[in-house]
Amino acid sequence: MPTFLKQLIICQVLLISTPVSADQIKLYLDNTRTEYVMAEQQDCSVHKSVDGRITLAFKVGNFLFGMGPEISFGKKTGVDWDHTVQGLIARYQEVCARFNTGSITKQEYDERLVKIETVEKEAYNLYQAFLKKKARRKQDVFDELDKATDKTQSIKRSYDRINRKIDVIALGK
Repeated sequence: MPTFLKQLIICQVLLISTPVSADQIKLYLDNTRTEYVMAEQQDCSVHKSVDGRITLAFKVGNFLFGMGPEISFGKKTGVDWDHTVQGLIARYQEVCARFNTGSITKQEYDERLVKIETVEKEAYNLYQAFLKKKARRKQDVFDELDKATDKTQSIKRSYDRINRKIDVIALGK
């Protein structure tokens, strides 16, 4: 019986979650790596997209020569990244991972964040310039269409004036 009690106590100790300081890391304040503070790890997870799927298929044969329709249910999980922000997310993840492992100092971390934010601002400004240029091109197309329509209208008015003069001359005879 005492061995059973020991096994029961060991199981309880193993199954009970005890608070550990594994989420605390040493964050060095400068490149000399002499002074540090204990900091909590960052959450480096990326927003995942979940897509529920239903697939329909017609199975002709397999290992046991089965035939007939096949319906499967499942879900696809993945990272929902737009191609324009993939680089920024990768940079943030890299800095976050280095932060969590303690392989980067606070000074380096701050410098990298400033660089990433600068890249993000430049990308945003380029995107805004692209949108303005796209809108301007659209407006230019409409302006060109208006000019072409205006030319057509002036030609039509000239044609109508000529026809009226011909009609007046024909009525006069």
